[in-house]
Amino acid sequence: MNLGINLCFAVKRMPAPEAWAAFVRDDLGLGSVQLTFDLLDPWWSEPERGRVISRIRQAAERQDLSIHSACVGLAHYVPAGLLDPDPDARTMARTWWLRAIDVAADLGARAVGGPLGSMSADDATHPGHTRARYEDLVESLAVLCQRTHHAGLEHFLIEPTPIVREIPSTIAQCAQLIADLDAAGAANAAYTLDIGHTVYEPLYGPNATVQEWITGLGRHIALVHLDNTDRHGDPHWGWPDPRGCVDVTEVGRHLADAGLAEVPVMLEVFPRFEDDDETVRKLIVSSVTHCRQALAAAATAPGA
Repeated sequence: MNLGINLCFAVKRMPAPEAWAAFVRDDLGLGSVQLTFDLLDPWWSEPERGRVISRIRQAAERQDLSIHSACVGLAHYVPAGLLDPDPDARTMARTWWLRAIDVAADLGARAVGGPLGSMSADDATHPGHTRARYEDLVESLAVLCQRTHHAGLEHFLIEPTPIVREIPSTIAQCAQLIADLDAAGAANAAYTLDIGHTVYEPLYGPNATVQEWITGLGRHIALVHLDNTDRHGDPHWGWPDPRGCVDVTEVGRHLADAGLAEVPVMLEVFPRFEDDDETVRKLIVSSVTHCRQALAAAATAPGA
């Protein structure tokens, strides 16, 4: 399985592309990264943004790193985005995504995406409002998927979240959304499956499993985020962690059984900003070692 790493760990620590690129290649021995827009904001103006993009590409090329994709990150996950109750805010969110698609293409990435936004508490309690927000979302995604195609990217990646006011947040919603996007001609929409999200007990119950999400989304999964959790939050811990319960070998086996062994897997460990740099460095190194070994074990298991 193709293991890479999301660069969220570098936020507030290694903003310089030369620094994170050297760390990923020399300390982690990985060859693929997912850029977070916390390190490069699509709102930045030209020509400054273009110079930053060029610097990132050069740093990655010097270390023989592939930039697989670019994702929302923390800062732009916070706004209501494409589900904002204000139409002007939704328009600006769409504009941000259009810029993000162009930036991902300029980076030489294959895909772009992330969570799409969140409804207000008021909209979520009124079925008519909820339906309107959903229809707005499908319309926006059709435009964004078309732009993604014209920019030369393979996928617009939608990340389900375990929050009921965000769309999609269930397997059934994922199935409906992808069907509606197919009907709208957005065949390049796909899913990023975050493993920690799939087993969130407060929403999905104590019997929730990674396997049911992998089976339910199937061929529509184009990327996997691998992170550790206790099933009661979205902490994005690494390994080892005595609080965590994610069995990486089991995840790998489920992916293989579903015919998804070639889907890229991005380690997404997001340390606290307060953690000291050496602690974070050791955590990322140990997490990569753990996941690499576990995925290798999954690949060599009987029936794999």
